[in-house]
Amino acid sequence: MKTAKEYSNTVKRNVDIDVDALLAAINEISESDVHRIEDEEGQRVSVDGREYHTWRELAEAFELDVHDFSITEANR
Repeated sequence: MKTAKEYSNTVKRNVDIDVDALLAAINEISESDVHRIEDEEGQRVSVDGREYHTWRELAEAFELDVHDFSITEANR
């Protein structure tokens, strides 16, 4: 399971995101290929030719809440 830290304005701290679960949900919703773009931060993703620079931005674009993919939520 690949994880990433994302700052949460709700809880005012970094939360660990289950990136694989988020990308699987995006892949199912969009019915298209999700491509990771390698860079220093490792967070860029391309879906249908559009690039997203944060996991939060990606989740919001597909009307998902990034908190639903936090490690603590996944373990409930």
